[in-house]
Amino acid sequence: MKKLVTIFIAAIMLLSTFAFATDGDQVNAKIKSAFFQDFTGAQAINWQKTSDFYFATFMLNNKEINAAYNEDGDLVGTSRFVETGMLPLSVSLAIAKKYEGYSISSKALELSYDGETAYYLTIRNEKQALKLKCLTNGSLIVEKKYKKG
Repeated sequence: MKKLVTIFIAAIMLLSTFAFATDGDQVNAKIKSAFFQDFTGAQAINWQKTSDFYFATFMLNNKEINAAYNEDGDLVGTSRFVETGMLPLSVSLAIAKKYEGYSISSKALELSYDGETAYYLTIRNEKQALKLKCLTNGSLIVEKKYKKG
């Protein structure tokens, strides 16, 4: 169930093109207050609403970040792209050990939800490409396989 919820939130955050734009003035004060407490110094903030969630896309320290809030102003999750060289050591070592000979994509999606942070990335060799979900403890889960041909 937890995996399904995480994938759902990731999909919502990544596919926000289906969301309708929300003027920042229409986001309730509770959500705005929570956002500015969580992300002091955020700039270029754009809000979107999907279902019962408000999504903020913004710049912080020259990085684009996405944050999801519920109607009560609780931070539900965050996502951002990171260079794979910045992955936790446990993740890098696990990939190198289990998938020796694979090349790794240059960026990974970092998704934080429900106290857990996961990294989604693609690795390839001459036979296949794998989309991985990598947990900070070094656990690797194959989300999807593609055969080259």
